[in-house]
Amino acid sequence: MEQTLGGDSTYRRWLCRTYGVKEARRIYIDYLIGGINDHVIFWQVDIKGRVRTGKIMAYDEATGKRRKDGASFDWVHAVMRREGILPEGWELTQCLYGEHLLPQRPTSRVAVVEAAKTAHVGAILMPWMVWVAVDSMSGLTAERLRPLKGRDVVLFPDEGKGYQMWSEKIASIAAEVGFSYRVSSFMEGREQGADIADLKKEAE
Repeated sequence: MEQTLGGDSTYRRWLCRTYGVKEARRIYIDYLIGGINDHVIFWQVDIKGRVRTGKIMAYDEATGKRRKDGASFDWVHAVMRREGILPEGWELTQCLYGEHLLPQRPTSRVAVVEAAKTAHVGAILMPWMVWVAVDSMSGLTAERLRPLKGRDVVLFPDEGKGYQMWSEKIASIAAEVGFSYRVSSFMEGREQGADIADLKKEAE
């Protein structure tokens, strides 16, 4: 992981141009963002500092949107498996993206979103909260959210199916894990599939 940290990518250049070099540098340092071959790596590091995996992504430098071509997405553990580096029988257990930040700010409210990019933008626009991501709409599970025990949590689902799904699931998860929560309607009524990362463009 260390060799990739701060590596250049189209995502980094987009983040710098959109939010400024100072904020982009802070986000890169806080979230341990890597880069290789112009792709960004969103490392998943758990609450104990253990690296679980990394998501390798390609973004359009002009729009900040994820590229859709065949070479735009991979996982570090998948690359290592193909190269025969992982031990036989190794199994992936994902954690919250940004989970390593939780012990650093034990009293801060926690914002939960779907995507790493949304967490970065949220951390720039609303830095008083710790922003973590579950990686996918279906990633909101009790197992993934166990590090939030005892925390005050706000969920920011993307508009559309995500809002309904998360609203239906969160009560039982919060009761099992043990945290207080509310589901934000911040994105309600906006364009289908919108997330917090779209708001800066809307405000300009």
